[in-house]
Amino acid sequence: MFSRRFEYLCGQSQEGKVTFVNGKWAGKDPVEVAMKAGGSGAGTCENIWEWLQAQGQQGWELVSVTTETLPGANLTRLYLKRELL
Repeated sequence: MFSRRFEYLCGQSQEGKVTFVNGKWAGKDPVEVAMKAGGSGAGTCENIWEWLQAQGQQGWELVSVTTETLPGANLTRLYLKRELL
């Protein structure tokens, strides 16, 4: 019997930008440079909808979203999967 297999992405967003993907910084500038400006450094990261569009073009499907409220920040996690061929 054939068993379907999947791979997964977990994107974390702050301020409407995807800041980490599978635990790795997703900004255009290194995290150290981005953070020097203050705040989360999210300004160098892609907007959520742009990131989702790009992932969808590569076969990824958004399957779940969670939001966590922390002091001074709201973290949104985006869970995506795609079937391994």
